[in-house]
Amino acid sequence: MKYKDTMQQATDKAAQVVAFLKHNQLAAHPTNYTVGYEYISGNNNALCQAIEEKLAAKARFDDFIMAELYNRHLLPEQQQQEQLLQDVSGMVTRLSGYTDLAAEATEDFIDQLDHTVFKLEQDAMPMPPALAELKQVTLTYRKQQQQLNQQLVSANQQSHQLRNELEQIKQQRLQDPLTGLYNRVAMQSQVDLWLSEQPDRQIAAIAVDLDHFSRFNRDYGHLIGDIILSKVATKVRSYVQESGLPVRSGGEQFLLLLPDVDLRTANEIAEQVRKGVEKLRFISAKDKKSLPKITISLGVALYQSSENWYQFLARTDSIMLLAKQRGRNQVASESMLAFA
Repeated sequence: MKYKDTMQQATDKAAQVVAFLKHNQLAAHPTNYTVGYEYISGNNNALCQAIEEKLAAKARFDDFIMAELYNRHLLPEQQQQEQLLQDVSGMVTRLSGYTDLAAEATEDFIDQLDHTVFKLEQDAMPMPPALAELKQVTLTYRKQQQQLNQQLVSANQQSHQLRNELEQIKQQRLQDPLTGLYNRVAMQSQVDLWLSEQPDRQIAAIAVDLDHFSRFNRDYGHLIGDIILSKVATKVRSYVQESGLPVRSGGEQFLLLLPDVDLRTANEIAEQVRKGVEKLRFISAKDKKSLPKITISLGVALYQSSENWYQFLARTDSIMLLAKQRGRNQVASESMLAFA
């Protein structure tokens, strides 16, 4: 992000950035403003293409999406760290393989030395001085090889532990810290993988939004709101099998991606999720009073190969809004759009 704008150019762009942010109901804080300025400047092709695709799909912009755009396209340190993490992970994996092989080879060599010493003792009785000296040298070398083997085993254990820790770090970079659900970066990576394996793969999406949650935050505070959000996320995630992907897509919004699932099954899962959240009960730890019941509105859609991913997310979001318009605490399906 290097700018060479004159004062007048910067002023003109600033006005356009403010208009862009205002149109999308975004606060003009540094992250949003920087993304907007880069987009208006038009120098970052990848960023501009991502925003244009979202605009074409009429996708809603929020702070989560803007932060994702910033991290993905405007934060070189993030890219460098990701590359470094991949390089180190690869190096540790190779090291682990080398130490595995070396430890096995050393163990085999020690066994051969044991066999050789045994044969010396059996074949030459009494043992000539030269053979006795050879036996002693062999025993000394065997001891050294045992020490080397112990070091290799220790190095092997450390490399395996380091590899596990690196995997945990990589996993953490793909998770939302509050809810433990995957973030939008993880979502895009997984979707790219699914579609690269099978371009016409059937993917169902369930958009989830907590009803009146801004009012809940206003009445009880964001700290309580975060706790509730985390518990609801845990409940929502419990309905997603390992093949699926639960994502925190926005402030109080989740997205469940279900590969190889048809619309009817996705609707049934969505209804189970709705009922499960509706049954949750929350009690204030401070005064032991019951908090208001939390409900969710859900929208279900199937990905079409004729649309890009942003269009699909926007369509799923519009179906979820249909559930809200119909009274909240219910599931809306893409089949209802024809009658909306």
